[in-house]
Amino acid sequence: MNFNDSMFADFLLTLILLVFLYSLISKIIHKSKYKHILRNYGIKNNNLIKIVYFFIVLSEGFITISLFLSGVTIYSLVTISLLLTIFSVFVLINLFKGNKNFSCGCGGILENERLSYWMVLRNVVIILIALIFFKTKHSVNYLTVQNLVLFFIGNIFLIYIQILKELKKINEIMRFIFKYI
Repeated sequence: MNFNDSMFADFLLTLILLVFLYSLISKIIHKSKYKHILRNYGIKNNNLIKIVYFFIVLSEGFITISLFLSGVTIYSLVTISLLLTIFSVFVLINLFKGNKNFSCGCGGILENERLSYWMVLRNVVIILIALIFFKTKHSVNYLTVQNLVLFFIGNIFLIYIQILKELKKINEIMRFIFKYI
């Protein structure tokens, strides 16, 4: 089976698009929370926080639109690679300093309450997948019924993962409560 004709490739590209879309929406909706997270990463200057926030939102918006319209182009590949590399460097710096007990600021489905090395590995995997899509010139035409269904299934899949994450949090809260009862 040719990678470019693969429904799996379409689904994977759709998931990456949705991950960036959900992350973008989360950062816009929770702007003040995200700016606080940037402070946790060690950025203290308010003007610099505004600039970094604008850069991240603009970059994620560009990535989302680019993936939707034309798949992974050289411009979206460079933007994905730079953004995720910068995120990974900040995560690694904080992990080396022992600062891991704050939200990663990934937003959307990727949001975690604690920093970990898995975030860096996840970012590397996303960059490698984007590189494969760029090399194969794979894109998805979302105006077909089949790909609209894939888009819908991708949304359901990510919502399901988010529900599982929330259930895990509820389970941890319940364990904490019952420990003292």
